Amino acid sequence: MNKGLYRAVCAVAAAALAFPLAACGSGGGDTGASGITADDVQAVLDSNEDITLTVWTWAYDIRKKSTDAFMKKYPHIKIDLVSTGTSSDHYTKFQNVVKAGSGIPDIVQTDYDSMPQYAATGSLANISEESIEKEFGSLYADAAWNAVHMGDGLYGIPSDQAPVAMYVRADILEEYGIDVPTTWDEFEEAGKKLHEADPTKYMGVFDTSNAHFMDYFFRAAGVKTYSVDGTENVSFDMQNDETKEVMERIQRMIDEGVIEATATGTDQFTRDFLDGRYATWIDGCWRGALIASNMPSLEGKMTVELPPAYGDSSADLKTATIGGSMLAMTSACPKEKRAAAIAYMNWVSSDPDAIEAWQSYGGSYFNAAKSFQTDSEQANITDDFFRGEKVKAVYFESASKINDDWDVLPFNSQYAQEFVDTVVPELTEDGDLYNALGKWQSNLETYAEDQGFNVVDK
Repeated sequence: MNKGLYRAVCAVAAAALAFPLAACGSGGGDTGASGITADDVQAVLDSNEDITLTVWTWAYDIRKKSTDAFMKKYPHIKIDLVSTGTSSDHYTKFQNVVKAGSGIPDIVQTDYDSMPQYAATGSLANISEESIEKEFGSLYADAAWNAVHMGDGLYGIPSDQAPVAMYVRADILEEYGIDVPTTWDEFEEAGKKLHEADPTKYMGVFDTSNAHFMDYFFRAAGVKTYSVDGTENVSFDMQNDETKEVMERIQRMIDEGVIEATATGTDQFTRDFLDGRYATWIDGCWRGALIASNMPSLEGKMTVELPPAYGDSSADLKTATIGGSMLAMTSACPKEKRAAAIAYMNWVSSDPDAIEAWQSYGGSYFNAAKSFQTDSEQANITDDFFRGEKVKAVYFESASKINDDWDVLPFNSQYAQEFVDTVVPELTEDGDLYNALGKWQSNLETYAEDQGFNVVDK
């Protein structure tokens, strides 16, 4: 692999940043295209040859049901499902075993944003092959299938997806006579009305924990601030008329008291949300189940809506994802096990029995499979917590409108850290967000060049 790229991602891992991501090493195996075909995958399912696969996950309880369903149908393929703890612990453990060159699992769960870093360092196997791309790719939502690719490589199978939704304190909007906004212009006007009526309340929150919410704004606006070409070429375009318009809107909403910039993963934020400081919360669809389980006092007070659209009407809506994960075959997986590994990853992510197992776990898991996202029975399930609303129907619609013209940098941890260092300090009243974008880009370009990437002029 490109030595500069290797240095770049390993430097990210060494920095550790928010959590360790990249695994610096070859992974102890072959990182080229696996050569496994769809026929090979079917053949291993049809055989009686005993195979054991080790799978690492941070979501053991929810994955166990689909894994058990797989082993019931294919008892000759044994799955050693290993709980690695929290997602942070998971990445640390995976990095450590890859560095050591031993104890590496055959299959590992990773989120979409982390995959490029692992793929770039050779920790994951490229499973791209014409029949795999055609037959398996057709099973998954387009945006999810795009997300498991890097350059010409396919580095896993989509598992769950996290289209954004807007979680609304309907009780607050009703108290102040405010309609649910469907565009950002309406959102801004509603927020001004709310904040003028009660200066302690905000229409929404801008999460400063990481770059996910910033990415959501750009992606929903159809603005691409950087591009990745293959594994070595990156280009940035963070300062232009489109990004200026986005940042001016965010700055204006902060200045007007429409939104407040704060980290959402804190006890203080939870208390503030419960107390009604924020009338909406835009996040990935997994957030709904957490609100219901962690904030039971809000039952009957909330609804789930599509996020606001850029443009003049809701017809202009583009959405994004915040979160979601995939299963990836490691480069250490022995060649004789690779067809079985791909078979398992695909089956537990798309087979109807697997999806049924996923959904039996409280219905909080949003499968990336097309069959799930077009299931009318799922769409008609009501949720008592959210006023008897058909919540999944909202998620399905959001998923159908994801802007899939989007890349992830192979040094995404550095990207996120630079956002925290350069942009977050300006997310205040009278901040200079557009200038902060310039600093963010400059720092990323310097970092990329220092680590051996080709920074291409936009």
